[in-house]
Amino acid sequence: MKRSLFAGIVLLAAGLLLWIRLDAGSPADEEQDAAPERDRSSVKVDAFVVHPEPFRETVRTTGEILSDEEVYIRPESSGRITGIHFDEDSEVQEGELLVSLNDAELQQEKRQVTYEINLAQIREQRQKDLLRRNAIAQEDYDVVLNELNTLKARRDALQARIDKMEIRAPFDGIIGLREISMGSYVTPENVITSLQKIDPLKIEFSIPERYRSMVSRGLAVRFQVEGSDNNTEGEIYAIQPRVDRETRTLRMRATAPNPDLQLFPGAYARVEVDLSVTDDALLVPSEALVPELTGYHVFVYSDGEAKQKQVELGTRTDRKAHIRSGLSPRDTVITTGLLQIRDGMSVHLGETTDDIDEEIDGEVTGL
Repeated sequence: MKRSLFAGIVLLAAGLLLWIRLDAGSPADEEQDAAPERDRSSVKVDAFVVHPEPFRETVRTTGEILSDEEVYIRPESSGRITGIHFDEDSEVQEGELLVSLNDAELQQEKRQVTYEINLAQIREQRQKDLLRRNAIAQEDYDVVLNELNTLKARRDALQARIDKMEIRAPFDGIIGLREISMGSYVTPENVITSLQKIDPLKIEFSIPERYRSMVSRGLAVRFQVEGSDNNTEGEIYAIQPRVDRETRTLRMRATAPNPDLQLFPGAYARVEVDLSVTDDALLVPSEALVPELTGYHVFVYSDGEAKQKQVELGTRTDRKAHIRSGLSPRDTVITTGLLQIRDGMSVHLGETTDDIDEEIDGEVTGL
């Protein structure tokens, strides 16, 4: 009986071992054993296939709208206002009379000098006739002539003072709000109003100094003002010939037409400057860049391995980067797993794309 029980246990153990051996040799395990050893140790990565595409390198910054010409109207002399000849917020022409000051005393003095000049001219003519007949000496005639010229100079000085009592527009423009009233006594420190020429306009802005070699007079700009979706185009006409020491930026001005007078000086503007346009630029996602002490590098997928390549960077945004050198068309740039891979490490591809979900324009924030 005991021998039969022992024999049964032995047979049961032998059957169990046989089942385990057969199960270990299943097709699933054979497939796993057949898998390449490098797939077990390689890192799965996503990649981007580089291809040439149009690219506009644009610097975006902020600026301020300025008048083409602007002046605060002040009197050159002190006096009481006797006439206001302009309407607020109206267009005026160069030379148009804006304000008159009391010049009664000056006019009276001018009339007196005019009478003296008339008398001096008569005396000068008489002395001239006598000199022609050699009846007087040349010195006597010179004294009379000098008196006449002195009176004329005095009259001209009075006329200049009278002219200062009439304030005229120095250029065509739009007059502002007046700060005085009829009868007010004003001095050269008092502002009467302002005058601005706003067609065309000027836009003042700054860009980082590293773009100095890429900007020049005549370069196109676009800008928008707060509360408007319309782009206004202009061009750079002047560049400050020095870099600001504190901000490391370069200040410049552009001019733009304003025929409908809808843009006003002092407004905040969002400015775009097209630095360059390239038809076959190489762009990569910004996350593919790996910073280092001397610049940037990327990893390129090649024959199952990650190859490190140094690149020269152009414009970079939060979504993409313009690669000036270091890559070639059709290179497969790795975009994920950058912290896990090293040069020459075995990798295998997951998702591969060839498009960056962003507009063609480049973008650099200036200020």
